[in-house]
Amino acid sequence: MKSTKLSVIGLALALGSSWSIVIFLTAVLAIVLSDFPNVIAFKSMINNVYPGWGENIKDTLLMTIWSFTHGFIGGFLIAYFYNLFAKKFN
Repeated sequence: MKSTKLSVIGLALALGSSWSIVIFLTAVLAIVLSDFPNVIAFKSMINNVYPGWGENIKDTLLMTIWSFTHGFIGGFLIAYFYNLFAKKFN
C-alpha cells in the first residue's frame, strides 16, 4: 500500500492560518460581548495561553500572531511525523 506524502510547509501554513483566524474572530466577539458572565470566564481561560487576548484590539492582534506560530508549529510537526511514520511502516 502506497501512502501519500504530506506537504510539511503546506499543512503548517494551513493550520497556522486557520487557528489564527479562529482566535482573532473569537477575540472580536469577546470584546464586543464583554459584559456577559460566560464571556468573562471564557476570556480568563484563553488568557492562560494567550495573555491579553480579548482585552483590546492591540493585544488581540499580537496574540493572533502568536496563535499563528502555535498552529504553524503544530501543523509542521503533524505533517513531519506523518511522513516519517508513513515511510517507516509501509
